[in-house]
Amino acid sequence: MIFHFGKTVAKPEDRFAWTRGVNSKLLKLEREIFLAGYYKIFLLFMDSCNLCDSCPGVRVECKYPKLSRPTPEAMAIDVFSTVRTIGYPIEVLSDYSQEMNRYAFLLIE
Repeated sequence: MIFHFGKTVAKPEDRFAWTRGVNSKLLKLEREIFLAGYYKIFLLFMDSCNLCDSCPGVRVECKYPKLSRPTPEAMAIDVFSTVRTIGYPIEVLSDYSQEMNRYAFLLIE
């Protein structure tokens, strides 16, 4: 599954609270689907983890290692090509006044 989220922010750092909320909701969805019997499921966040206000930046010091997930790009997924193939919008932004198009991937077998 591919989830599309659009958002405009005033400053680059404003996206962190937004992505934290979205990623948290996606983790709940991942768990619900897992509990429904789809045990081969894995979420790829739409942005860096951002579950904590302050990330230690080192996996062994992560406060929530069972909840943190990589981004699609970290798993070598070409997000631009993938979402364009199915007709979703995505462009390189030149200014933060432009709407961001972010994508999360929920892998289910």
